[in-house]
Amino acid sequence: MYVCQLSFECELDIELDEAQQAISMLLDQYRYNGQIIGREFPLTLIDDKFEITFVCPEQDSLAVKYNNEFVLKAFEQLKQLGLSTPKFTLKGLECQSDFSDTCDQPKALVLYSTYVQSCSPLRCLEHFAPVPLYKMPEQVRKPLIKWQESQAACDQLQMNEITEIEPFAIEQLSQLDSELLQNGNAIAKTIQQQINIPVYQYLYRVGGESLEAEQQRLCPSCDGDWLFTKDDQKEPLHGLFDFKCDECLLVSNVSWDWQ
Repeated sequence: MYVCQLSFECELDIELDEAQQAISMLLDQYRYNGQIIGREFPLTLIDDKFEITFVCPEQDSLAVKYNNEFVLKAFEQLKQLGLSTPKFTLKGLECQSDFSDTCDQPKALVLYSTYVQSCSPLRCLEHFAPVPLYKMPEQVRKPLIKWQESQAACDQLQMNEITEIEPFAIEQLSQLDSELLQNGNAIAKTIQQQINIPVYQYLYRVGGESLEAEQQRLCPSCDGDWLFTKDDQKEPLHGLFDFKCDECLLVSNVSWDWQ
């Protein structure tokens, strides 16, 4: 990913609060369209110029071709208030982030995220690199961001071992019939229908009786054998997924308690 900056000059007298709200609206629409990553963006005012720093999935993430109608409306509001067309500056690589997927057309995707990740929750299954959401159907972009926020909240709670609600958080992350995973499944199916490629869903796994028992687990959807093998050797896909069901489009891991 890349660190970028937008700067706006005040061409007319404008109230500070109005300018901040309009810029925040633009950033929200960029975020829900997948063009910028994260939720907090430093905004500074130097003389008559606002500057915002943020992270983008790709160098051209803010290209006009990726703007949707909501981004365009936010720009129109800025213009009406008296802010200039922003100047874009590419600051450089964000060295601690995953690089976006470079496939022209991924063969399959996987819906996967954790509480420490802020990149796209959709990854190319072949390379396990995040796919920018503005390359997905527009109708799923904002729902994916909201799903990722909910997933991160559940993941954070179970990692922090908040005992009263940890069981609920783990259930949301690991049970096929949980509201979180049902919502994710609905989004995955919409993507499949729109772009005609499979979208796998990750099931978090903790607990279990033993490593042997874990390795013998069957797919929770079809009861089929789903232990992942490669070249006749049992090894996790991308060092993470021990299980993969191509019928039910599910991936999972041997319980973290037995790794």
